[in-house]
Amino acid sequence: MITLAEAKLHLRLITSPDEAESYTAEDGLIQALIDAAYRHAEERTRQVFQQVERTLALDGFPAGDGAIALPWTPVASVDSVDYIDPAGTNQSLDANALRLDARPLYPTLAPQWGSEWPSTIDEPESVTLTATTGPDTTPPDVRAALLLLIGHFYENREAVAIGTIATDIPLGVEMLLAPHIIHAVG
Repeated sequence: MITLAEAKLHLRLITSPDEAESYTAEDGLIQALIDAAYRHAEERTRQVFQQVERTLALDGFPAGDGAIALPWTPVASVDSVDYIDPAGTNQSLDANALRLDARPLYPTLAPQWGSEWPSTIDEPESVTLTATTGPDTTPPDVRAALLLLIGHFYENREAVAIGTIATDIPLGVEMLLAPHIIHAVG
């Protein structure tokens, strides 16, 4: 995760990390720019670049031992799987009863070999899955792209620039993010 101090250094608002605490006038804005840069990179590549907890609600488990395709890449761990059984009682699955396969493009979760998913109440959102997504550290080329975006957003605070000629910087954000893009088919 890019910190406020790193962003301030990149924006040349401070000259050393020690000065980060003394310059706080734009902390809210800079944090919003960091968050926007991460969102842009994640939307562009269809990958997660900061470790965060995410929740997925399902209308039930797949039949038998079918796998649940998780909508995030990468998934570091599945933290909890809670469901409502046919009697209407809240239940939790033990992590040892689950098999996370993080190898595919989109990881899958299934019950351990030889077992099946439990039955749930026949209602929407009867299963809630919580997972930790994203890598431990942001890849260096993605960090560089994020810092370029933060700088661009900081310098260009309006949606339109009048009276200027703007061009993309060769070998900029798109080139840095390109190796991480998951291409959609169909």
